[in-house]
Amino acid sequence: MLMKERRSAFRYPIALNASYKPSKKKSIDGGEGKTVNMSSRGLWIASEQKVKLGARLEVILEWPARLDGAIELVLVAIGRVVRTRESGFALELARYEFRTSKRKVKSVALLGQLAATATSSSVPSGAATATARFRVPELST
Repeated sequence: MLMKERRSAFRYPIALNASYKPSKKKSIDGGEGKTVNMSSRGLWIASEQKVKLGARLEVILEWPARLDGAIELVLVAIGRVVRTRESGFALELARYEFRTSKRKVKSVALLGQLAATATSSSVPSGAATATARFRVPELST
């Protein structure tokens, strides 16, 4: 017998590290887990911590892609727990956004070194030179 899919958005299997906490400092402590699948409307998080049905959570997912190949990203999602099981919970998303991570990445620091090297290259005296300036962005949320 074939099961009919009742979800309105297709879920994609993806395993990302997740941390969560109440969106308003009430009821439950935060926790950690790993996504099992996600869609544009929700996600399933495998976690050993118990979460109350109906709880509003802020979930931070470590995103696998980097901004400009160097800056770590996180996906911050706010939503409501709509299903719970012993192995995890389903979160219906209310909103989400990408943010840069607070952690610094070595490749960003290397950009500053490249800028310094570019300005101190050996050029014959009297030759026209151009100085390249790179601004290394501060990572913030």
